[in-house]
Amino acid sequence: MLDLVFDIAFRSALAAILITAAWHKLRDPIGFWQIVASYRIVPEALTRYVARLVPIVEIATAVCLVAIPSTAMPVFAAAFLWLVYAGAIVVNLLRGQTDIECGCGGVSADQKIHWGLVVRNGVLLMGTLALLLPTSARAITWFDYGTAGFAALILLSTYATAEHLLRNAALLDHEGTHP
Repeated sequence: MLDLVFDIAFRSALAAILITAAWHKLRDPIGFWQIVASYRIVPEALTRYVARLVPIVEIATAVCLVAIPSTAMPVFAAAFLWLVYAGAIVVNLLRGQTDIECGCGGVSADQKIHWGLVVRNGVLLMGTLALLLPTSARAITWFDYGTAGFAALILLSTYATAEHLLRNAALLDHEGTHP
């Protein structure tokens, strides 16, 4: 059973991650379209549509995670997104295509795909699926909302730190492989 405070914190943090991801994609739609095309997962004729659809789905999922917590649909949508992102990275890593921009932190983030991103998406997937656990049936107070807010900030800070470490590790590894 998941306490309501944790449920609110997880939902809020995941929603913030999805909104941020969508924002990066919407800031440079042409650049994101080029990144989608470089993955070579969807037919070339569909890449522009997929690149336009992804941030819309991310925003809708984020809003629904917070606005309608009583349904599992946004949880499944978020889990599906993490799986698709991880799957696209895995397919290209297995192809030996390691020079593809991730597209995770925006077009200008300069982050190539690597196995750490697959692990990151796996952790996001597990955190998302935890929202399917039943929540405790108790009254929630203003203090609980404050606690959930601080917990969400801690989760987001942890995520941002992990992202920064992954990006730096990948850059250092990438620099070490080129003369």
